[in-house]
Amino acid sequence: MNKPISLSIFFPAYNEAYNIRESVERTIGVVEESPYISEYEILVVNDGSRDNTGDVVEALAEEYPKVRLINHPKNLGYGAALKTGIREARLAYVFFTDADLQFDIIELQNLLVHLEKYPVVIGYRAPRQDPFMRLLNARVWNLLNRALFGLKVRDIDCAFKIFKRDLVQNLRLRSGGAMISAETLIRLSRRGIAIKEVPVSHLPRVAGSPTGAKPAVIARAFGEMVRLYRGELGLVTQKEALKFMSVGVLNTLLDAAAYVVLTRETSVFSEHLVAAKFFSFLAGTVSSLLLNRSWTFGVRSRLSAGEVARFYAMTSLSITLNVAIMNLLVSFGMYDLTALAITTVFTFVANFTLSKVWVFKKGTETKKVYV
Repeated sequence: MNKPISLSIFFPAYNEAYNIRESVERTIGVVEESPYISEYEILVVNDGSRDNTGDVVEALAEEYPKVRLINHPKNLGYGAALKTGIREARLAYVFFTDADLQFDIIELQNLLVHLEKYPVVIGYRAPRQDPFMRLLNARVWNLLNRALFGLKVRDIDCAFKIFKRDLVQNLRLRSGGAMISAETLIRLSRRGIAIKEVPVSHLPRVAGSPTGAKPAVIARAFGEMVRLYRGELGLVTQKEALKFMSVGVLNTLLDAAAYVVLTRETSVFSEHLVAAKFFSFLAGTVSSLLLNRSWTFGVRSRLSAGEVARFYAMTSLSITLNVAIMNLLVSFGMYDLTALAITTVFTFVANFTLSKVWVFKKGTETKKVYV
């Protein structure tokens, strides 16, 4: 960076009385020594904490004039805390991180050096110090956001991000829960905003309790994802899904028609029904590959061997899962037609997601446009 920046730093905090003083004081020490920062303020958004987080921050504000406390009268959720921090920021850039000391604030410098070229710089945890189930949840979450909204970043919810303030303050963010980070990045990428990803250290939590894995938090996040998908952010994917479904119906009819022709109009296949079914199925899959590639996802480059290999690997996996899930549901006593319906929906969602993000790798690129 050639010119130091003014920076608003905020911490969304819920029941972080044991961590917030150390988080703020470490941050003050880093920013006052940073050659990249000319002016700063520190905000703590106390999201209706039930402990004495607010009292601790009030004491800090008396000691440090650049510290400001913002209270939510009740717990509104992580997304609401982030929106408050963004709205209350006064300086040219906005940085936020969690108050739980799982990030080393000294690594803020690693983000600041990229601001000359990128108006948005986000961290990704390398490696991430979380239990297996949280890691699995994060992978599924990233996959869903990539499939539904075309968002391709390594670590959507890493709480170590810096933005040019006017970019994020002008966003119409709908989420109030854990979908907030994804929505912010989706809206920025849809505008063609440059996003730089930087690895940051992730440390084990030493005090307090995380809330991100609570069932209510997860349910709210998925509810917000569905609402955003049903709104303007999901229109592109909805059209792709309808096309994908249409191709599926067309290829089922092609499969059936090819089977009838082979078994009724040729003497060879009339005596070899399994072979006829194999070739009719193959005709349907080839049609699916070509139509979904060119029509559903709009891929215009030459078909590659890698795409063909991935497509048939996905097809094999789909058949295996379809049979396994159907048998499992029926073994639990579920009515076979109900089990068939559930299996069909699951297979459709899985095939659509894998086709978009893995087979054709379409619609997953974050645009890099310098502003």
